[in-house]
Amino acid sequence: MHTTTRTNMSLRSLLLLAVCSLAIASEWSFTGGKATLARKGDPEGSSLSFGPDKPFPSAIPLAARDVLKLQFTLTDGENTGRPHQAFLLVTDPETDLETFYPLSVKGNSGRAKVDLTHKDLPSHLLSASTLSLSLALGDNTLPSGSIIPLGSIAPTIDASAKTALEKQRATDLGEGVGAFGPKREILHVFREDAKSPPKTITLAFLASVVVAYLALFGAWFPLLGANLKHLPKALQAAPMSHSLFLVSLVALEGLFFMYYTSWNLFQLLGGVSVVGLTAFLSGSRALREVRARRERGER
Repeated sequence: MHTTTRTNMSLRSLLLLAVCSLAIASEWSFTGGKATLARKGDPEGSSLSFGPDKPFPSAIPLAARDVLKLQFTLTDGENTGRPHQAFLLVTDPETDLETFYPLSVKGNSGRAKVDLTHKDLPSHLLSASTLSLSLALGDNTLPSGSIIPLGSIAPTIDASAKTALEKQRATDLGEGVGAFGPKREILHVFREDAKSPPKTITLAFLASVVVAYLALFGAWFPLLGANLKHLPKALQAAPMSHSLFLVSLVALEGLFFMYYTSWNLFQLLGGVSVVGLTAFLSGSRALREVRARRERGER
């Protein structure tokens, strides 16, 4: 009975602590806001102060060569710090189009800044009469982030630049034309398989190869001194080497014939790697045997 009571008291204590922690959970905000508008020829510019409850008193005009510098100190309750996310939101109130710029936060001191110029604004926002500025701060330890209104700016542009911006806006947003729609069907055309040359050309090359072989064998005996009487001695001295070498030469021709009729290049390379290695090993041993006979004066 005492154990149950103590358990209930412990659960109540944990619930109370959880409620209290949620009640005192702080939100991200900022202090010491300062907006400086630097103009050409006046690098120091004019400054004004703002805060979470004190936005800009009026829209700040931003010319083409002006730089709006915003500085503030980020706070988490009474402590300064660095949130996981800190952005400056720039929104067009008429169209609800917006863009954002990350803040430059210095360490855990909370000191942050961001600069805004005409070059930073896209065309569909730069052509607006006024733009609202807000500070978006978020942290993964808090249930929700903070969006704090800062005030507004009024981009000022001349007539010629405004006309160019309107055209660019129409191009970017697709105004006046169909921005979205089905594309025409893409037809994939694959390359046709390589065709064999005409039979007449193939037979002509085959005939030239046969003639070359006949000429080689014809010149072998009278000019190169071939002697078939040594064939039994060669087969007796190295039967395996001579046999494999002759068979591998014939097999190479058979592989090329198969490649011409039905095989692909990968099949040919696989067969040539095996047959070629066999021809190299057996041919080297066969030539050793021929060299030994020639050293004995047998030709």
